Amino acid sequence: MSARASTPKAARARARRGDHLAGASLGLAYVIALVATAGQLGLSRDESFYVTASEAYARWIAQLFAHPAAALTRQSIDAAFVQNHEHPVLMKLAFALSWLAHQKLQLGSDSLAFRLPGILAAGALVWLVCVFGARAFGRAVGVFAALALALMPRVFYHAHLDAFDVPIVCMVTLTTYAYWRALVSRRWAVMTGVCFGLALATKHNAWMLPGVFAVHFAFVAAGELRRRRRRRARRLSLAPWWLLTMLTLGPLIFVAHWPWLWHDTWPRIVAYAEFHLHHAYYNIEYFGVNYFWPPFPVSFPFVMTAITVPGTVLLLALLALCGRARALWPAGLAERLWPHGRLHADARCTDVLLLGSLLAPMVAIALPSTPIFGATKHWMPAYPFLALYAGLGFRQVWRASERWLARRHGAGAEPARPAGTRRALAGWLAGALLLAPSLVETAQSHPFGLSAYTPLAGGAPGAADLGMNRQFWGFTTGSVVPWLREHLPQGGAVWLNDTTWQAFEMLHRDGALPRSIGATADMASANYVLVHHELHFREVDYQAWVAFGTTRPAYVLTFEGVPIVSVYRGPWDRASRSEGAGAGDRPGAR
Repeated sequence: MSARASTPKAARARARRGDHLAGASLGLAYVIALVATAGQLGLSRDESFYVTASEAYARWIAQLFAHPAAALTRQSIDAAFVQNHEHPVLMKLAFALSWLAHQKLQLGSDSLAFRLPGILAAGALVWLVCVFGARAFGRAVGVFAALALALMPRVFYHAHLDAFDVPIVCMVTLTTYAYWRALVSRRWAVMTGVCFGLALATKHNAWMLPGVFAVHFAFVAAGELRRRRRRRARRLSLAPWWLLTMLTLGPLIFVAHWPWLWHDTWPRIVAYAEFHLHHAYYNIEYFGVNYFWPPFPVSFPFVMTAITVPGTVLLLALLALCGRARALWPAGLAERLWPHGRLHADARCTDVLLLGSLLAPMVAIALPSTPIFGATKHWMPAYPFLALYAGLGFRQVWRASERWLARRHGAGAEPARPAGTRRALAGWLAGALLLAPSLVETAQSHPFGLSAYTPLAGGAPGAADLGMNRQFWGFTTGSVVPWLREHLPQGGAVWLNDTTWQAFEMLHRDGALPRSIGATADMASANYVLVHHELHFREVDYQAWVAFGTTRPAYVLTFEGVPIVSVYRGPWDRASRSEGAGAGDRPGAR
């Protein structure tokens, strides 16, 4: 009796372990791939600011262990955490701890030491999406969704970085998963509050989560009340324990994690909120227009998603959305619209939650007053849910291919293969074919992830013809380093355009660039001038032409034939080459 009763429970436990094993394996493989390719990426603009802040936090952490009383004074806290105080510090503290570990253990290069926590967050995200999909729809959906997300070119680029964009995607997805589990478990209601606090401590994208959950919970409550009116068994509690923990534990964790808020707490929270509610505007090119001020185009997040996410993933997600449309409507209305439909919404209205979590970040960016300068990274929290729908679309294709194989095999004279073998063969074949375009696009895009566009836009050349943004943050200077080393063997000075001095210094720290090649703020004294091809930097091209008397670059870095960085040779370099002057004779070198 007890053995029989325990069998289903034991089977579920084995399945859960299998889900986590699959997710952990994919996450580990992703981390290995990111670590192996991180050295090909120069430090980006935002990363350089976070490195500076993390080093200040690392010094404070060291002081905290050595002299805790002194470290906890307002003077010490403010001196350390004034750096980049417009963002929460959970990830920057992780960067700082990784940097401290690197000083002891030598975790590769300096840049990798700062990037490692973000890379681990990317691996955790892949693991989480796999488990979420497996628990909601089956392991095949979870595995495909995790791979579909990992192989989005823009996600792959951002997953390398010492930044918050992929970590907040992970935290938003984790909080959403915890909320979904909380609908049937009070233990997970507590976890929802904890996860929400960690999301708040990562980035301000978390602010919209209570609203998304509230709208979804209204669907859940309506369905539950309808069942009760029909005198059916209760499935869910209507007590929103998850909301209580989000409103209590969330803010407590947010304040507790951030020493900057331990003094003047409320004024500093208000200042933090105002900074992001009234964020400074930066430019970005969209269909040949350089947008700097609102109103911004409502179409931006939707068009950019369409031309940067691999087409197979989008088509699979649309296939699933069409096939599961009945589950997206309130039960009574769904029965009227699809009286003979077989798909019913589950008690937790999972499809509604996924669609809401997919649309909310994109709609927030689509508002005409919302800045668009971050391109796709600002609505990346939508992509795990897009990937989950792609996983559902894959399952539909898998079942169709399985039926086709069964019919084809049944028509022949050979004996039929076992059903399990045939089903696995259909799944592997369908999955490999559907993920192959994503794999190819991601492999080809690196290290130019922000320049990557899908065939729908005509790739990078088509996007350039359309007037789409090619890059930002000045990280592509890292791809010019081999050329600079070759052409400045005796050293020299480079004018950096969009690359920060801290990012250029990281090339020295990593050993990618000799210290004899420095940076200068004076274009006229530079051996070489870099121009990062963005619409608002056209004036730099003109300045170089006028200053140097030539329109011909010494070198052009391209991606799929599209200029990314042009390098102009300055007059000082031409003179030094003709007269044999050394690098030490050149003015302005840093």
